[in-house]
Amino acid sequence: MKFAIVLTTALVTLASSSYGADSKFKKINKDGTANMVFSDTNIKKGAENRSTLKTKFDDTESIYARAYFSSKFGQLKGEEEGFIDIWIDGSHAKRLNFTNKDISADKDQTLIYVYNTKDYPADFKDDVWENLTSGEHKIHLVVGKTKFMREGVSVEDQGDRLALKRDDVHKAVYLSDATFTFLKH
Repeated sequence: MKFAIVLTTALVTLASSSYGADSKFKKINKDGTANMVFSDTNIKKGAENRSTLKTKFDDTESIYARAYFSSKFGQLKGEEEGFIDIWIDGSHAKRLNFTNKDISADKDQTLIYVYNTKDYPADFKDDVWENLTSGEHKIHLVVGKTKFMREGVSVEDQGDRLALKRDDVHKAVYLSDATFTFLKH
């Protein structure tokens, strides 16, 4: 009996300490959207404290983001898609779409290869970065998914007549977002 109590105490302590490591970095705001952390090195899951986390980078550095979700990512159904949006200085620059092959349904966080990454091609290619002017830029990343809401109807112009068309209505659900500063020389 004494062994069972000691083992149970050890397991509870271990579980709470590993939860504490994640919760130290994972923050969820009042609308249910979680945060991201950024580093110039690959941020391994559960090893955020071994990376130098920062919010300001210059164009000679690599940029990685660990995006947290308030719960598991979940299964994408039908035409639902996951997405990563990048906004630069308040303007939408690009959307990357993905499926559960890229982020499995049971994940509560993911690593994003944002810029100049050496160990894996960056998710956002040069076309996002090459047109930036010299100076400081605010970069905002959003991870989300489109959720099926209902069937809708739209009007389609077929030249000589108008036709009703059934459409699926999807809503963007934001799961994680954060902003960092990027200095281009």
